[in-house]
Amino acid sequence: MTLLQAEDLHLTLGRKEILAAVDLLLAPGEMLGLIGPNGAGKSTLLKLLAGILSPDRGRRRFLGRDYGRDDGRARARAVAYLAQQGAAHWPLAVEQLVALGRLPHLGPWQRPGEQDRRAIREALADTDLLELAPRPFDTLSGGERARALLARALAGEPRVLLADEPVAALDPAHQLDVMALLRRHCERGGAAIVVLHDLRLAAHYCDRLQLLHRGRTLASGRPAQVLGEENLERAYGIGIRPGFDSVEQALALTWERRPGRNDGY
Repeated sequence: MTLLQAEDLHLTLGRKEILAAVDLLLAPGEMLGLIGPNGAGKSTLLKLLAGILSPDRGRRRFLGRDYGRDDGRARARAVAYLAQQGAAHWPLAVEQLVALGRLPHLGPWQRPGEQDRRAIREALADTDLLELAPRPFDTLSGGERARALLARALAGEPRVLLADEPVAALDPAHQLDVMALLRRHCERGGAAIVVLHDLRLAAHYCDRLQLLHRGRTLASGRPAQVLGEENLERAYGIGIRPGFDSVEQALALTWERRPGRNDGY
C-alpha cells in the first residue's frame, strides 16, 4: 500500500524552475530522507506534499485519492507538516502550543477530551518537554522551540509526518533523540519524509533516500545506493576523504545516546 504519492511534479516560481518531473512514493512504516544541496528543491517539494503549494503540473495522492478531491480535513488529521524554523506568534505556554496539534480532530468550539489530553502528554514526554510544559514558548532556547514544534505535530497522531530539517537547531544528543522518535513513529505504522543535511543521520536512520539536484531527482533508493561517491561529487562537489575505504565508512555514526544525561532542561 502507498500512503503518499507524487507523479511528475513541476513548479516554476517567477522565471525560476524549482522542481521538474519529480516522482515520490511513501509506504507505511517507511522513513524517506530528502537530501541535496541548498536550493535543490527539498523544502519546496515538502510544501507541495503538505498541500501548502500547488504544482504547475503533476499529481499528488494520499491513500490513492488526488489532492483537491479528498476530504481536506481528513488529510489534515493524517498528514502533519513541521516547517523549517517554525514559529509561534503568541506567547503561549508550551503545553498550549502542543495542544494546537489536536485542532484537526476537534469540531467547532469542541473542548479537548481525554484522548486529546493523552496525546498531548505523550507528545510532551516523547520530546523531553514535560518539565517545560508551563513555560512560555518565546522564552525557550532554539533547540527547545524545535522540540516543542515537533511535539505539536506529533500530538495530532498523524500517519504521515513531513519534517523540514527537524534537527537543525538541536545539540547532538537531541538530534539522536528526534531521529529515534521519528524512527519509532514509522515502526508503529506511521511514515515520515524528512529533509536532512546531515548525511550521517540520513544514512543511519532512513529506509530510503531521495537525492535532489537542481530541482530533479538525481538518485533514489537505499542509502548505500544513493550515497555513492559519484552522486555525492555531482550533487555536492565532495568525495571520500583519504583514509576511508567507502562512503558508508566515512558516514558511519560514531556516537550513541546515553541514558541519564542531565543537561539542565
